[in-house]
Amino acid sequence: MGEWGQLLPLALTIALSPLPLAALLLMLLAPDGFRAAAGFSIGWFIGVLLSATLLAVLSSLLPHDRSSGTRVLQVVVPLLLGLVLIVLGIVQWHDRPRRGQVVPLPRWLSALDRLTPARATILGVGYAAFRPKNLVMAAAAGVVILGAHTDPTGIIFSVALFTALASITMLGPVLAYAFGGAAVRLRLVRLRQWLVSNMPLITVVTVLLLGIFLVLAGLGELLGQLLS
Repeated sequence: MGEWGQLLPLALTIALSPLPLAALLLMLLAPDGFRAAAGFSIGWFIGVLLSATLLAVLSSLLPHDRSSGTRVLQVVVPLLLGLVLIVLGIVQWHDRPRRGQVVPLPRWLSALDRLTPARATILGVGYAAFRPKNLVMAAAAGVVILGAHTDPTGIIFSVALFTALASITMLGPVLAYAFGGAAVRLRLVRLRQWLVSNMPLITVVTVLLLGIFLVLAGLGELLGQLLS
């Protein structure tokens, strides 16, 4: 499996996070909340870019042979991440709220509609760059990118595209709100309500699917190396 066969599930693991998306929509749909939501989405993009760039640089300093060590990492990293996500998904499925059980929003999430644009931007950077799941995925992406490229241009392009894909769920709603009109805004309201109501189930399904995707990506890379 090629570079983007491995990078795509890593980027989607960052992008498909229902809690940050619900936070963005709470800000976006609050009175005068567009600037705060825009700041949060921009901060998220910057945070992913910083973490992906930094971890790619750190990965380049590791004392391993690109022709052998990196190829092993390209198999081991997605396999291990996938298995961890599958186990985590199974645990979350077991602990999910039962039908009819009301799950209150975290207090910090309920207060997001009162954030200033500057604070929202800082929150976006911090949440994207320092969330443990995002750091792990960015580190894995750094290993994959450095295994696929030796020239700076290719590395920069892959990091930029990875960041854009990992940020699409944060940037998309803001752009849709700005240019989509009243009908799109109504759909965003419904999306927020659906996310808030189904967040535990969405999280479990997302984690399980991405775990399976990563395991398949690792197995595909292993098969490709054995056949090459």
